[in-house]
Amino acid sequence: MNSEVSVVMSVYNEPIEWISQSIESILNQSFTNFEFIIINDKPDGKEQIALINEYASQDQRIKIIQNEKNLGLTKSLNIGILHAKSKYIARMDADDISMPNRLKMQYEFMESHPEIDICGTWAKLFGDIP
Repeated sequence: MNSEVSVVMSVYNEPIEWISQSIESILNQSFTNFEFIIINDKPDGKEQIALINEYASQDQRIKIIQNEKNLGLTKSLNIGILHAKSKYIARMDADDISMPNRLKMQYEFMESHPEIDICGTWAKLFGDIP
């Protein structure tokens, strides 16, 4: 199946609970025609590896890229983008949660506005913010 959207996310040292919530928020999108590329940028992070491997074993849309060494966010995302096979790329951070209609709304907007090259979304802060 060819996907319309490639969601690209890099995981480094975020708490496991945050990574799990982030992944769940993408897997539970109302728009389902996507591939989910997760780059593990902490090769020695056994908890991170176990968590993302568990999700990948349950959902075939997930593709894991394992960096051999820590490369940082920008280089990791560029690697993920190189592996993306979809028409559109959606960025996701491992400490963010996407609303259930995020991908659907962005996809529909981009499809109905071919003159637009990039679109973003609003953010809502939650939790203990200093």
